[in-house]
Amino acid sequence: MSLIYKEEIESWTWYEAESVFSTNDTVKEEISGLGNNIVISAKCQTGGRGRRGKTWQEILGNLYFTYTQVASAQELSKIVCIIGLSLAKVIKALSPQSDVKIKWPNDVFLEGKKMSGILIENIKENLWAIGIGINVEGAPKLEGANYQATSLKENGIALDRTEILRYYLNQYSEDMKEYRRNGFRHIREQWLKIAKNYHQEITVKTEKETKEGIFEDLDDNGYLILKTQQGEERIIAGDLFV
Repeated sequence: MSLIYKEEIESWTWYEAESVFSTNDTVKEEISGLGNNIVISAKCQTGGRGRRGKTWQEILGNLYFTYTQVASAQELSKIVCIIGLSLAKVIKALSPQSDVKIKWPNDVFLEGKKMSGILIENIKENLWAIGIGINVEGAPKLEGANYQATSLKENGIALDRTEILRYYLNQYSEDMKEYRRNGFRHIREQWLKIAKNYHQEITVKTEKETKEGIFEDLDDNGYLILKTQQGEERIIAGDLFV
């Protein structure tokens, strides 16, 4: 595998590979030689994975990339929300008439269908690999899911994968600067305006159990507040279902 230098985008140096097993794995392997501020994209990703061990299907022309972010473990839930918000803002800017929503914590939905996947993994100490897959050209068939997938192309957004990458990293950088300057409050307000199933009955599956209740709010840490028959509960991590 060889990496080709592309350009500087905000604080990251961007490299691209023809094919990798996983862009997250590649960033982890290359970080010592390339430095801590990198983004690596790949035309093909043969072993992409999502949260909780799910596989990410490869479709030529879709966008697969991973970039680095310094953040404390305590603020990671807020960073997760910013990632989804930034991507949703990019899609809305490219297609203002489209229905764009975020399903907690950071899945972006376009016209009611999933169009992206995000996986965050620790590299070392406070350095994280943020891996994103975006359905640009085509959408995979989702087995066992209660929703369908879609692509940008299916919704009339005719940009190639590298253009989407640039748009996203610039928006994410802008949102992170806002967060660093003014805290999470404004980010949270923007996130809630486009939250999927906000104030509705939902089911949340955590690693240990399944809970049902009303999606009441998002707290100042990015945790989901679930209103149940027993009272309010804060959910740090989990999968949301209608």
